[in-house]
Amino acid sequence: MQKLVHDLRSVILPSYNDLLDRLLRLLPKPISAPALTTLLVTFGSLFKYLLVPATETDVPQQTWKRVRVVLPECNSEVQRAMAEVWGSLLRRLKASRREEAVEVMAEDLSGVEDACAWAYIFACKVRHTYETYEIF
Repeated sequence: MQKLVHDLRSVILPSYNDLLDRLLRLLPKPISAPALTTLLVTFGSLFKYLLVPATETDVPQQTWKRVRVVLPECNSEVQRAMAEVWGSLLRRLKASRREEAVEVMAEDLSGVEDACAWAYIFACKVRHTYETYEIF
């Protein structure tokens, strides 16, 4: 899938905002657990293969602003799951882009305080390995 998305990136990026908005509209709706899992995996793939390598530096910030509008409409479990997806993106971004994305998140926390906290936790996920700690 990575190669396919990489090849299609130039085709998908022009309609990325429309695609993102359509997917985000599904988050607050009552959907089955398997459908929600598929939706979250879809967000993860979009973010991983489109946002991380994107040359436009404001795409993660624009994405967060769209996500931020929808999150208060979602229940806490969905917010936490989406925060895990967003935290995964933060971990993958280069340091300068990560800092910019975090600053945009911190601009307005009202209604998404818990989701932002979870995103930060998942972004700073620590994995214990034999006699070392790795921070992602």
